[in-house]
Amino acid sequence: MKKTIKWLAAIAVFLLVGVLLFGEISEVLRRKSGAESDMVHSFYEIEEDTLDVLFLGSSHLYYGVQPNVLWRDYGITSYDMGSSEQTAATSYFLLKEAFTRQKPKIVVLESYYLWYNGLYNSEARLRQAFDGMRFGKTKLEMIDTMLADQGLKTKLTYCLPFVKYHGRWESLEDYDFHTKPYLKGARIDYTVAVPEQPELPAASGIPEISLTWLGKIQELCEANGAKFAMLAVPYGVETDRERYDRRQGINVALEELLAEEGVPFFFCQKNEPDLIDPATDYRDKTHLNTAGAEKLTARLGAWLEELCPLPDHREDPAYAQWEEDLALYEADTAAQREHPESTADVI
Repeated sequence: MKKTIKWLAAIAVFLLVGVLLFGEISEVLRRKSGAESDMVHSFYEIEEDTLDVLFLGSSHLYYGVQPNVLWRDYGITSYDMGSSEQTAATSYFLLKEAFTRQKPKIVVLESYYLWYNGLYNSEARLRQAFDGMRFGKTKLEMIDTMLADQGLKTKLTYCLPFVKYHGRWESLEDYDFHTKPYLKGARIDYTVAVPEQPELPAASGIPEISLTWLGKIQELCEANGAKFAMLAVPYGVETDRERYDRRQGINVALEELLAEEGVPFFFCQKNEPDLIDPATDYRDKTHLNTAGAEKLTARLGAWLEELCPLPDHREDPAYAQWEEDLALYEADTAAQREHPESTADVI
């Protein structure tokens, strides 16, 4: 009997070690969204029920909003739950997952990718948003909705990213082993480009699918006691004027729609056009660099406090980690500001 118990115990230990090793290896091999920022996954590093503000959105968000600046200037705790080309449907499922761990007072959705008329743009973009999400009810719901036309084998790779990335050994980078959760989902980039910024165009039609998921996001916020707001990060002409007019026109239409619904909308390019300097504050033709992001974020802090009373946690010892993270952020930005060419990132 004793031998049987020892044998079973040995098997249990072996299996436990195997599971732990598999988990660690899977974490290394999993493709990190935003490289060292590991955007969605680093969300789980934040202590539960400590976020005041949650941001959602596309690359315009994680280049345009710096949570460490909100902490430094206002003592506001926030996170950028961004991903490249994030659609409204993608934002909905990320928000649903976020509400399982956090109770933000304000949820801010960045508006750029509302122009896209579909659930998601590509497999690569969908994986950037959801490979970092932990397995659970929300992820299963996302797979069932977003991948309804895919087979079981494909769906399995979203449940177990290791199945997709087990062959990444030769392409691993330093950030696969050393991520930077202190960035709170944001990116650092000090390269400079000077975009064309024409006058704002007439309103453009917002795709129906975006409006549908926007409504779902608003309902989800209401159900969880969070105030919903939207943000349009400034951008210039990316490829041609027609494309700029069509996409920027959505913000013009959105402003009217949200005003009717009583939803706050920070439309910087229209209402505070001098805040961002096109000569110094862009990393490329459509994304802010970190200098521009710090300006925008500092102004956002005042706007957020107007929307809802937010506590200043800077003197609260329970939030000491945020001060430590700020020190890491400031050291990182100081070093990278000296070598802006090394911060350039291909979107």
